[in-house]
Amino acid sequence: MEKNSLKEKIAEALKNQSERKFKQTVELIFNFRGLDMEHPDNKLNLNVLLPKGRGKDVEIGVFADGDMNVRAKKVSKHVLNKQELEQYAKSKRRMRVLASQCYGFIAQPELMTVIGKNWGVVLAPRGKMPQPVPPNVELEPILKRIKNSVRIKSKKLPTIQTPIGTSDMSLEDLTENGMAVYDNITKKIAKEGISSIYVKTTMGKPMKVL
Repeated sequence: MEKNSLKEKIAEALKNQSERKFKQTVELIFNFRGLDMEHPDNKLNLNVLLPKGRGKDVEIGVFADGDMNVRAKKVSKHVLNKQELEQYAKSKRRMRVLASQCYGFIAQPELMTVIGKNWGVVLAPRGKMPQPVPPNVELEPILKRIKNSVRIKSKKLPTIQTPIGTSDMSLEDLTENGMAVYDNITKKIAKEGISSIYVKTTMGKPMKVL
């Protein structure tokens, strides 16, 4: 995929998007050929940092005790300590609500056993098991990186769809984000295994890039 070709098609997608009362997401769609997506060599499970950000904020949950809990409350509104984790675990509905509110989670390593035992049934299927981080680490840079990343996980069908930003971002920034996604996918999947690539806005018509 050539950078100029992607830039041109993103411009078309933005130009042809219908007016909506919400900020639309710009997405890339990859279709694969000749690949068994259930084979370990072809499975995609990537976290790709978008160099120009997502274009919108997302919530990150933090599971922590002590000083880390106190510091986490300054950078996240979804912070639970061990006791609160166990209380939430009594209700799958409460866990599902929190899981839907947060794009991702981080946690103290000491709490991962409790999380795995009680929260795994809710978080694991969503690909949202927490990233363990040392309790004394600076939290803001970690949360910023997660917020500016996209999770790319393939399923059985030979296609994936991933956001690369929002419709109010500049054409140059969206193109750079799109190339970052492409470069990461082609490190795992050979270019010959990609049959087509499209770009679209949330409610817009797909534009063929490749």
